[in-house]
Amino acid sequence: MDGVAPSKRGTQPVGEAATVAAGIYQLKVPVPIPLVFVSAYLVEGEDGWTIIDTGFDYPEGRETWEVGAKAVGCDLRRDVSRIVVTHFHPDHLGAAHWLQGISGAPVCMLESEIENSREIWDNAGPALFVEHLVGNGMDRPLAERAGAKMRMGLTLPEKMVSLRAGEEILLGTGTARVVHVPGHADHQIMLHDEERKILFAADHVLLKITPNVGSWPESEPNPLARYLKSIRNVRDLPADLVLPGHGPLFHDLRGRIDELLRHHEERLELMRREIEGAPKTPFEVSRKVFRYGLSLYERCFALAETLAHLEHLVLEGRAEKVEDGSASFRAV
Repeated sequence: MDGVAPSKRGTQPVGEAATVAAGIYQLKVPVPIPLVFVSAYLVEGEDGWTIIDTGFDYPEGRETWEVGAKAVGCDLRRDVSRIVVTHFHPDHLGAAHWLQGISGAPVCMLESEIENSREIWDNAGPALFVEHLVGNGMDRPLAERAGAKMRMGLTLPEKMVSLRAGEEILLGTGTARVVHVPGHADHQIMLHDEERKILFAADHVLLKITPNVGSWPESEPNPLARYLKSIRNVRDLPADLVLPGHGPLFHDLRGRIDELLRHHEERLELMRREIEGAPKTPFEVSRKVFRYGLSLYERCFALAETLAHLEHLVLEGRAEKVEDGSASFRAV
């Protein structure tokens, strides 16, 4: 089975913008991590332009914004009415402070995500992150290198406006509903234009790759359980065009969600087999389940995702957690 097919829209190179629907443009903003680019969206409306997500704040990203916005007819210094950020990760929130500085536009996020972002980024530091990695089996020198690279500070926008789950906001020539979809991030949102059947899916439903659903120091309990529940909840949304935060655009939301549900059940069973017999740490399991040759950044995400799956096995009664210096898990 070939799986859900990508759309023929949004095939422009990284660094360029393209029309993906009437009045909606995708800008592929380069990011200095293995994902290569984040998809930001510019939506033209009578009250001005809405920007959805921003990328990291670094020179190549800023240049892409300057050139890409101009190419679609948006003057970043005069035409932007609002900036919507779907979640706190730096590839989505990172350049919001800079974009607000040049545009004067408010940055809109789910109310709880504003609080969460302040808690994480205003108090950024590697100590808690390093102990989390070490406590789940990573050796300390490697964990300290990861902490130094991944928990640097992020400057938040000064003016942030709260969104509420279920509310409708002006978007282009119509409206979109704010949909809270925890899992990849506890306070992540999507925007759903029901009339036009367009879904701005953020990192909740991606094609070709699966969203990282991981247990991090700041995560609420059982992220995989919340992710599986939330993708089931949006499976039947009327959406003929899905605009994700990474990877290809696509059209079959229900088909892709069914693929993701199967993927996670297969991944859970694979991990359960890895912990049969002697207990293993999440880091040991991640080295077996995920491919070798990962960057340090990718190793951390593999560990977080492994931990979320092992915790889910415990929640289902298919494994138990063993505390012996660092956390270990074994099948039951």
